[in-house]
Amino acid sequence: MPAMRDRIVIDWGTSNFRAYRFGPGGMVIDRHQAPAGILTVRDGDFEAVLRREIGRWMTPEREIFLSGMITSRNGWVETPYLECPATLAGIAAKAQRRKLSDGVRLNFMPGVSTLAPSPDVMRGEEMQVFGVVAENSTATIVLPGTHSKWVRVVDGAITGLRTFMTGELFALLGQHSIVGRLMPKTPAPFDEAAFLAGVDRAFGAESISLLNDIFTARSGALLGAFPVESIASRLSGMLIGHELAAGLAEAGQGSPRLVIVGDTALVDRYSKALAHRGQAAEIGPADAAVAGFRKLATPA
Repeated sequence: MPAMRDRIVIDWGTSNFRAYRFGPGGMVIDRHQAPAGILTVRDGDFEAVLRREIGRWMTPEREIFLSGMITSRNGWVETPYLECPATLAGIAAKAQRRKLSDGVRLNFMPGVSTLAPSPDVMRGEEMQVFGVVAENSTATIVLPGTHSKWVRVVDGAITGLRTFMTGELFALLGQHSIVGRLMPKTPAPFDEAAFLAGVDRAFGAESISLLNDIFTARSGALLGAFPVESIASRLSGMLIGHELAAGLAEAGQGSPRLVIVGDTALVDRYSKALAHRGQAAEIGPADAAVAGFRKLATPA
């Protein structure tokens, strides 16, 4: 991929559109964000949305790289997954290229996949991963979210990943389950003690199953073991705790490097839970995705 002086990189997800214009040396010379995710696009007219949001940047001389759900089955151009091990250079090389009628060049980046030890995929999060790790580094990157990712990096290449539906399950339980019906209608403040109790439950000998633990968030409140105001925090702790227990078991306790990257509030919960269990972890930069896009926009 030849070096260029000026490029545009777009993280186009389900809910949001984030664009960055990189100049010489990888400097961000402009950026734009809008609530224009792919689910908001009418009749599949992605080009119209692209021009509306960053038309002032677009010229035939300035390549555009697109990452995230815009390259999914529900997006503009569906790209294949690059199977692990995956490097940033490998991802860039597998981009699907298109040219608009005015000569503007688009590069749709592939996602990353693995079949072993079980099938798994991601689209977009790999930019956060490459923004954190150096070319030859080895680490486990934890990306909390609706679908949390645990990504294994060896010598700068993504060699494996696991997805946990932690955030989505928490939302479903709160909104559509018998556990959620007992929660106060007005969300209670975060209860750190209840959260850590939930983490301990997930790691403890009394836990026989996540499915059983989930119900204890209701039964414990019914029996007066804790107030209903703490159900959400306790449930969050149990779900995150089970994710951490599984992720750490695979990564290995005392993994050479564990880095948490993502939304500040979620990163704080994960780091609190890990510290409570005696596991060291780094907190990655909030702009990890931008750092990854910078590497994509300014290749060596």
